Amino acid sequence: MSNTTTDNDLATIDGMAAVQTILRVLQRITGMRIALVARVTEDAWTAYAVLDEANFGLKPGDQLELQTTY
Repeated sequence: MSNTTTDNDLATIDGMAAVQTILRVLQRITGMRIALVARVTEDAWTAYAVLDEANFGLKPGDQLELQTTY
């Protein structure tokens, strides 16, 4: 996936006012201190929106190799 596509997707999600509200609701429902929107491909996991009250350090745009996420 190109950086341009990722940048455009990040900007689109960042522009959606409801995303942070949805993440907060997910935190409340699950009891977890981190909630996020991510894109997962065959190779990588990319964070698109993050609400991190666990101080995990994950930020939008951060990418992890898929094999390290489970």
